[in-house]
Amino acid sequence: MSVLAVLAVIFLLAFMVETLTEFLFGDLFNKVPALVAYKWTIKYIAVAVGVGGAWVYQFDLVNLLSQYVDAGLPASPFGVVLTGIAIGKGSNYIHQLIAQFFPAKAG
Repeated sequence: MSVLAVLAVIFLLAFMVETLTEFLFGDLFNKVPALVAYKWTIKYIAVAVGVGGAWVYQFDLVNLLSQYVDAGLPASPFGVVLTGIAIGKGSNYIHQLIAQFFPAKAG
């Protein structure tokens, strides 16, 4: 699979994790009085789901960047966990990373 195809899948996964976590847990933490004080945990739930998804699919943005610039770094568990945290953080964060490290080529 090409680097850009994997990035597209990672971006979609980030969007889905962010949206579905907010959908499944946002109202629950807002409407159950005993849980309102723990609303801060939603972002950690999203990160856990993101790391789990990155682990299942072995997504590693560090390795993808390495492939893009021909640096030859192997995929690693550290890269997978970092990618999972980025996925859990959300699609806007992934978009910023892609724009920073994979700028559009003139052509």
